[in-house]
Amino acid sequence: KCANRLLASSGLPLVARQMKRLDLSSIWAVMAAFEDPLPVPATEQGKPLEGAFVRGSDSLSWIGNNTAKLAGGTRNGPHCWTFLSTAGFGKRNKVPQESIPHVTAEKVKEAIFEGVELALGLQKNSLRRPFYTRVQLWGAALPTNAPGIPCIFDPRGRAGVCGDWLMGSSVEAAALSGMAMANHIGDYFQSGGGESQDEFALGLHNEFYSIEGHDVGQFPGLHS
Repeated sequence: KCANRLLASSGLPLVARQMKRLDLSSIWAVMAAFEDPLPVPATEQGKPLEGAFVRGSDSLSWIGNNTAKLAGGTRNGPHCWTFLSTAGFGKRNKVPQESIPHVTAEKVKEAIFEGVELALGLQKNSLRRPFYTRVQLWGAALPTNAPGIPCIFDPRGRAGVCGDWLMGSSVEAAALSGMAMANHIGDYFQSGGGESQDEFALGLHNEFYSIEGHDVGQFPGLHS
């Protein structure tokens, strides 16, 4: 929405039209701090679990162990986790992310914790609740469609767009898009530039297609 508002008065109608074709998912994020470690299995190397995709849950798609990111983890301090919902759950429970009703936040937390219990094979309501939580809706989370090109460029408006959403929803896609945009702009100016160089137009008329991946993004090379 923010990008569309900025582009509305930019004088770049073709770029603005492409941006309006983009569809984004919504995902709830819950950060929680527990007094005790969660009963999760260790890795094959005997190290704490850092993160995992969740299958079979209507509400939960990903769990991440923030504490495990620290060197050696922690034995005495809080055990901090981040839980991300499924896109379907985010869509069904979407509210204005700038002003989340208390009742919605509580509903989301309980649904997420039920998903955690399911993922860990625990009985319902057996998970000890955290002493601190923070709930936030990621209203414009990840793209569900894309034009499948590395960047968009309008030589008449002398403006371009790059981002992971053009080719999917991964860190790799973001890096490749940025490099493609830089190279394209370099070629454009090396040719002398000019408003009439329509051969440098890129992605202004491409159709969008549905993309696949995890609810929390694409991970090229990862088989799960």
